[in-house]
Order: sequence, then structure tokens, then C-alpha cells
Amino acid sequence: MNTATIMPAETVPIIREGWEVLVRQLGIQKATRFVILLERGKGDTIQEIEQYWGNAGMEEIYDRVTAWKAGAK
Repeated sequence: MNTATIMPAETVPIIREGWEVLVRQLGIQKATRFVILLERGKGDTIQEIEQYWGNAGMEEIYDRVTAWKAGAK
């Protein structure tokens, strides 16, 4: 997940909606794994995830994503 990527503003709502659907249907763990699988082959995904999330556990990641979603609306 390259957080430095700039996306056109009109793509943000559909990405957010897609993520919400994935989480609702698959749960946070499977949705995250699905997105990681989509990003395979574009650099070192494991290294990017480690840099972004550090040593955060699933609960902390969930809390951070939930807080981000609440603030982004």
C-alpha cells in the first residue's frame, strides 16, 4: 500500500465504499488479506505494510482504520 500515491479526488468515495463493503462481507482480516493480494507484484508489499503498521496488532489496526473512517466522513 503506497501511501504516497496521489489519487484523483473523485476516486476516494468509491475506494472508501469498496473497502466498507469488503469489511462488511469478509471481515477486517480477510478484507485486508484480499487487498494485499491485489497489490502483489508492485514492490515489496510486506516491507510497506511493516513500515505503515509497525508492530500494531489487529485490534490496534482495526481501531485506527475505524477512527480514520469516522474522521473521513
